[in-house]
Amino acid sequence: MTYILRDFISKEKRDFKFKVGNVLASALTGFVVGVIVALIIYLVGYFVYLV
Repeated sequence: MTYILRDFISKEKRDFKFKVGNVLASALTGFVVGVIVALIIYLVGYFVYLV
């Protein structure tokens, strides 16, 4: 289970302007990128299905 979490949480040292927390910001970034990639894959599949 630990190795799965390492895929979504970055251990890079970063300084944030707001006190959001490193783990929360990293996880949120991974989630947003995942949604965007999934949307692109879905749209490509949708257009391929129409043709």
